[in-house]
Amino acid sequence: MKMIGGVPLDQAILSAAIATFVAHGYENTSMDEVAARASTTKRTVYAHFGNKEALFRSALAKAVERFQDEMPKLADLSRPAAELEAFAVGFSDLSTWRGAVRLQRVVMSGAEQFAGLGTMLHREVIERAEAAVADFLRALDAHHGTDPGPRSYELLASMFINLTTGRQRFATLLQAREPLSEHPLHLPAPDHDRAAIRDAVEIFLRGALFAGSRETATGTPPGDRPARPA
Repeated sequence: MKMIGGVPLDQAILSAAIATFVAHGYENTSMDEVAARASTTKRTVYAHFGNKEALFRSALAKAVERFQDEMPKLADLSRPAAELEAFAVGFSDLSTWRGAVRLQRVVMSGAEQFAGLGTMLHREVIERAEAAVADFLRALDAHHGTDPGPRSYELLASMFINLTTGRQRFATLLQAREPLSEHPLHLPAPDHDRAAIRDAVEIFLRGALFAGSRETATGTPPGDRPARPA
């Protein structure tokens, strides 16, 4: 297998393609520049990926794979408020840094041309984040021995993602606020959203009434919680 800088050739091409599409968008990206960034030839790029649209689809899939690897994990059931806050902050930052925002805008602007890519983005980014939160909430109830009754963890998780991160994600996509200039794992993002996310987490936990969660978040003893509606 041919390597470039210790990386398999196809992966080097995908990394170069992601950077080029982020920098120039789809229409202004040339296969020549992708090849130059990857230290290979245009012929080699075509041999691996066929055409520019196929390369874009593969590059976006690779970017999504990286996003999934970088997404925060939810594990500590003893500190649910802090754990959910950290997850929401990390998910928001990953979704609103410049590279992620530009790739999302490219997909949105070419929704008809790139059939299925919007669905893929939603499934592999939003729905995966919701699934992680749903699993955590389910484990939280089990940890406290709570009978969830008819509770839908998937619906609660969707509400959580929207409550804690929806505003900043949509505002950034719509250019109502500036995206983060650097990847948050390379340069820590400013904490300007943390206070709002912390408040949103508290509101969510109060509304959802997870056993042990509200007192963890606010110091309210379990006996002072309102009863779960019948």
